[in-house]
Amino acid sequence: MLKPAFVANMSEAMADVYGAVTDRILINLAKYFPFLKAGVELPGSFDYQARMLAQMGQINKETIDIIMSGLEGADQALRQALEASIIHALEAEEPKLRKAAEKGILQPPSVPEVVPGQMQAFQAYYRQSADKLNLVNTVMLESTQAAYTATVSDIANKIARTQTILNVGAGEVVTGVTAYNQAVRESVKNMVQNGITGFVDHGGHHWSPEAYAAMDIRTTMNNVARAATWERNEGYGNDLYQVSWHNGARPLCYPWQGKVISRSDMVREVEDLDGNTVHVYAQSETSYGEAAGLFGINCGHYPMVFVPGISTLYDVPQDEEENAKDYEESQQQRALERKLRYEKRDLEVLKAQGASEDLLKAQQAKVKKASHDIDDFCDETGRTRRRDREATPINAKFPPKNSYITALFPTEQRDKIRDWFKKGGIT
Repeated sequence: MLKPAFVANMSEAMADVYGAVTDRILINLAKYFPFLKAGVELPGSFDYQARMLAQMGQINKETIDIIMSGLEGADQALRQALEASIIHALEAEEPKLRKAAEKGILQPPSVPEVVPGQMQAFQAYYRQSADKLNLVNTVMLESTQAAYTATVSDIANKIARTQTILNVGAGEVVTGVTAYNQAVRESVKNMVQNGITGFVDHGGHHWSPEAYAAMDIRTTMNNVARAATWERNEGYGNDLYQVSWHNGARPLCYPWQGKVISRSDMVREVEDLDGNTVHVYAQSETSYGEAAGLFGINCGHYPMVFVPGISTLYDVPQDEEENAKDYEESQQQRALERKLRYEKRDLEVLKAQGASEDLLKAQQAKVKKASHDIDDFCDETGRTRRRDREATPINAKFPPKNSYITALFPTEQRDKIRDWFKKGGIT
């Protein structure tokens, strides 16, 4: 079984790196829009725009450097995450299947090995996910170019409007540089709030690189783990599984928590280890296959192999009202955490622009308020504050080779698991 906490740790680590790259790109762009001190004369809007756009080549080079250096090792990290998800998923399922085969309830699989690198499903999901993440790099660069040119144009238009209103020459208008600095402040703030796009879906929705990477990794890890579990389960001649459960489940998933499902849609009654009668539902009855349904995008559920006469049917306490409340509160907390991260990033942007002490202090106050808002929310709801989800991962980088596996299992336990797999014919 592949537990949500395991997937969350993996996907958040990947998302941190993409978030760090995005933040570094935005902060790097911000330095091209510095605040000016009083008494400095500025060119007119046309000259300003021409001068700023002439720097486009340098900005592209810097952006590519940030992306390439920040995302170095992404492909290797992805593969390690997917391989680890298979090991983690099969660790709990193989003993049940093997025990059932020893008792003659199931047949030993004709193919005794489950090798991640040779699994057709693994290769397909891995390649698909790697291609998507590579596409993110291209979209990030294009989005950076668009964000910069749009900001330059916006500032130039504001300069032109200011000149028209005051009916003075370009050199005089910004002698009291307040108008220019205000234009820069508003335009850059808008650029940062809009962020950098990493993916545009079929509905025209723009995903940030970190949100898309996290979603893609979570979904792919779950897909690979389920494919391995189902392949191994069906290799023994069994197609039944019980759906995991947790508070805060999505509406389309909630009704199927704890239910025993047949992959081949064979509705029937079976018995568990204790002789209890268990109703088997057809997979086609569930919300499986829908984006927001069972095992869909961002779904936190996983299948647990159910072998009649061997498995115990877990009693799942269902409280629909409590589930809905927990789900809503989790979404509210995530929104507050994002707000705090964005305020911290804005502080770094202002520093890159050479903002005045007054502006920096005002932004620091916003950071503190956002932090206090989370405290108040957690005090009110009794939820635990997750400071790891509030950090701005500006310096995050991918861990070195094999660190995912190393971090998941201590050396002794990892070797024991691999030895156990090897003895069972899983290398």
